[in-house]
Amino acid sequence: MNEVLETSRYDFLTGRRVDFRDIIMDFFDTVFTWLFENLGFSLPSPVGANTNLIATLFTIVAIALALIASFVLLRAYLKTRIPKRHTLADIFEEARNHTVAELIHLSNATPDRRTAIRYKYIAAILSLNENDIIIIEPSATNAIILRQIKSTSPALAAPFAQIADSFHLTWFGHKELDDEKFNSFNIAINKVISSEVV
Repeated sequence: MNEVLETSRYDFLTGRRVDFRDIIMDFFDTVFTWLFENLGFSLPSPVGANTNLIATLFTIVAIALALIASFVLLRAYLKTRIPKRHTLADIFEEARNHTVAELIHLSNATPDRRTAIRYKYIAAILSLNENDIIIIEPSATNAIILRQIKSTSPALAAPFAQIADSFHLTWFGHKELDDEKFNSFNIAINKVISSEVV
């Protein structure tokens, strides 16, 4: 084994074996030289110019890639900072296919608090619609619903805002409500939905 290694080292030092890096550098130098000459640029050709040209081009490419990556990361960060608008489209069918009483029953029957909050939120929306306080549309957002409530039944605006905040926090934000906040959520639900149903 030592003899093979010594032979390999000898071949490399005497030039009988070509360094792979030199092949790559020569290839890039040939490509970039051809490219620049076709674009009308003249390139100097002193000793070492090939390496300097490659190093300069790689540096420019690296800086450009770093700027692009920074822009993409900044944009992704800003997207996470801007709250996403959620419409009623994903719950519209559930609201149309269930009654308020069924939704409250489903909420009370599920052991998962997150799902229970979702059912009660939909029940609140449906109850407001049935009492002609709001008009449910798939494109509606909580801000639109809140504006409707303020114009038709201002006393329900604060409880509904609390219900909507809890729903968004748990359903879209995947956060847990502690017992105190969950009880407060249920009180708000009781204010929005008639006591006969709850």
